[in-house]
Amino acid sequence: METSNEIKRPKSICMNTVVCGIQETAPHLRRISLKHELLKQIGPLAPGGHFKVFIPSTKDGQAFLPDMSSGRAVWPNEKIKPHIRTYTVRSLDRITGILDVEFVLHGDIGPGSAWAGNASIGDSLGIGIKLSGKIREPSDWYLFAGDETALPAISAMLENLPAETTGLALLEVERETDTFYINTKGAIDICWLFRNGVPPEQSDLILYSVKNLVLPESALKSRYAWIAGEENMVRIMRKYAIEQLGLNREELHATVYWKAGFSEDDYHQIRRAQ
Repeated sequence: METSNEIKRPKSICMNTVVCGIQETAPHLRRISLKHELLKQIGPLAPGGHFKVFIPSTKDGQAFLPDMSSGRAVWPNEKIKPHIRTYTVRSLDRITGILDVEFVLHGDIGPGSAWAGNASIGDSLGIGIKLSGKIREPSDWYLFAGDETALPAISAMLENLPAETTGLALLEVERETDTFYINTKGAIDICWLFRNGVPPEQSDLILYSVKNLVLPESALKSRYAWIAGEENMVRIMRKYAIEQLGLNREELHATVYWKAGFSEDDYHQIRRAQ
């Protein structure tokens, strides 16, 4: 069999963006606007899509970026590899080349939160983002469920739903003051759930709410469930959605965003070892 030496076009591009806006959207949620000319080249992205963040080692410096010439990310020197984290595209203006991303603030626990909590206009942040993404056809009924880490993605999806859609959004936060307004055209019941001191990895608020859910007639047509957050919640919810709600693989998106007691790097190492 003949092989081709042709270099594949990268599916993602990397760049060092500049912070051009900062907004406090909730007590522990900060929206940061990032600007770069290359962002004007990004094709349509599905609401709630994710991208990689490369965190500079110093506040006034730029992050080292991977070499993408082979079609995949290659780090020539692991010693200069920055902290890499995954975040959600809150919104992308392809005319101005501005991408909005929301960071959950929890002090200096974690490089992403530490960077965002100290960010200023003019600071640099490296990112790696797909050139385009797959867009799903709208469903008749939706179920969204997640904790603070999933709020940017769920908010972006809710804001892009067509008016004829129905569904339920279960949004778990620490307390009532952590809520904020989400503008959606769809007939979605937005239900805020408050832990009030219960550690998020021990909360069963989302599962309890889903167990008491009576599926409407629209959920028997085309439906879609999007679930993200701590590993234990996602694992239990995935099992319940398949076995009790009868969702198949195409109707269910369940993604672990974090695991209690582990950094993103440590968690991915555990996953790769399994």
